[in-house]
Amino acid sequence: MTKQRPIILHFFEDTRQLELPEFFIKSFEVIPIPLNSPLLVNEYVVGIMVDVSALSNSLCDIILAHNALVGNMGICLCTDSFQPKLAHILSLEAQTVCLERELLRNTNTVEWKQLERFFSSIARTNHYNTAITRSSYQKSVLDTLQIIAHQWRQPINLISMEAINMMVLANIDKTVKSSEVLKSSEFISQQISRMSDILKSILNMGKDERIKQLFTVHELTDSIKLFFNEQFQKEEIDLVIDILDDEIQIYGFKTDIEEVLINLINNACDAYNGNHIDGKKTITFRALIDKDTYLFSIRDEAGGIPEEIRKKIFEPKFSTKDKGVGFGIGLHFAQLTIEKEFGGSLTLHSFPNGSEFQIKLPRNDLSNLTFIH
Repeated sequence: MTKQRPIILHFFEDTRQLELPEFFIKSFEVIPIPLNSPLLVNEYVVGIMVDVSALSNSLCDIILAHNALVGNMGICLCTDSFQPKLAHILSLEAQTVCLERELLRNTNTVEWKQLERFFSSIARTNHYNTAITRSSYQKSVLDTLQIIAHQWRQPINLISMEAINMMVLANIDKTVKSSEVLKSSEFISQQISRMSDILKSILNMGKDERIKQLFTVHELTDSIKLFFNEQFQKEEIDLVIDILDDEIQIYGFKTDIEEVLINLINNACDAYNGNHIDGKKTITFRALIDKDTYLFSIRDEAGGIPEEIRKKIFEPKFSTKDKGVGFGIGLHFAQLTIEKEFGGSLTLHSFPNGSEFQIKLPRNDLSNLTFIH
């Protein structure tokens, strides 16, 4: 496949087009365009050569329109009458050089070599930027897949545990009650629905067409209790819900902040298991209003977090879990969600006997809204 040469648009006002040196033609595809032609947009366009007797406001507008649509371009002004004001306007938007018109009529002049280096430099920069953009896109796709995998791990584990329980019951008791089967089926259905909501939330992250809604803190805690009910019963963990202000209402994407809270609570659960804490195990969720701020906290008594870990805890790909168990993106993703989508903050406070994650959300003018039950 022949490699696409960078494109240069050659604007001219009469039939006397520039004669191009052979080395210049090998480096670039030069497309002659009369001044009254429509805009030409192509990802390989790297510059414009303007071969006119004098610049005009309308021609400047055409050049600026191309630059706005194409992006980073170089402009070579070849005129008989140099107009500093118009040239300055163009130079503010794109890299611009000015040459006397007659100098480029001679294909042997050094100006052509300089012009080739000028446009080649822009072509290399554009190629590099395109490669970076594509690499960034590929990385964002990978990060999204990692986030989905991370968020799906919990419901998948719960579904697996429930399926094992059903098989054990069936082997022990050949006449398993239909109510038990129905209960397990409903639980599995809830977890699958949860996975679907997670996927929708992540794939729609940052899209303008998503609809924000007003919801109460009680709706959040109801979802959280439902999500962790079976797991906490088996692991003997008490989830304490302490809502000090019943009128807390949040405006935003409910599923996103729900995912953040589930992530934090799940980390607290992992801390109890990882530190092999015996006796009473409690995770406390607290919600209150402090002036113009909503405060949410998730606190555990699982032994605290060492200082060297606290410094890195929100960094992407940092994980204290075994390889293959954690991706190290849960807390990073949670912090991004709180900061970017809700304009708030997520911080960690550690104590000798445990740790607390604190979320602060600005109330803005939400106190003036009325929630309809």
